[in-house]
Amino acid sequence: EDCRSRPLEDVFTTHFTLCQKPWECLPQDGNRIQERLCRKFHGEWYRVREDLETNLWGRKSVQLTNKEEVVEARGGEYQVEHFRGYCEKRGGKNGYIKVEIPGKK
Repeated sequence: EDCRSRPLEDVFTTHFTLCQKPWECLPQDGNRIQERLCRKFHGEWYRVREDLETNLWGRKSVQLTNKEEVVEARGGEYQVEHFRGYCEKRGGKNGYIKVEIPGKK
């Protein structure tokens, strides 16, 4: 069995060497098996970030289908439904909107 085709819920840990780091804002939207897997991993990473910011830190929850709302609340407009408003453009750390920890400057 090819482990890259396992359902995401069967994965307990991952290392982003193959996929590259989520904060590189790479779309991973090709149709090769590794790109499909990486898109799932990165999507989960951004889902967890959103959960942390909205449920623990009380930041505004947004509808991902409403691009204007997402951009207004989070600033990023690149592939909003995937990156959840945390990427301004493709590739490189310059497109990533960094996590702002409450009370820390």
